[in-house]
Amino acid sequence: MTTPATKMFNLAKTFPSMKGQAAIGQELPPWDANFVDSWAASGAPSEGQRVTAQFLLAVWDPKQEWKSGRFDIMKALKIWDEKHLEAFLAWASNPWWP
Repeated sequence: MTTPATKMFNLAKTFPSMKGQAAIGQELPPWDANFVDSWAASGAPSEGQRVTAQFLLAVWDPKQEWKSGRFDIMKALKIWDEKHLEAFLAWASNPWWP
């Protein structure tokens, strides 16, 4: 059985800038939303990584007010490269929430 954390881990891995970042493949459990949020709000990630983290957090819990800010689709579409857009469109073609 696939857990919500495993689903999020697998989704996060589809975004090249998230591989090996902010608990994505570095820690157990493989997905820790609060850790990702703290990392994204810290100023350490690039703008592309931050907007990607915001997207992932919005999938995890769209009603939560995250420290890193709300996901802005228009900003993401402006920043993301082709690989990131492909990852987003793959999710958006059949969206799911844990």
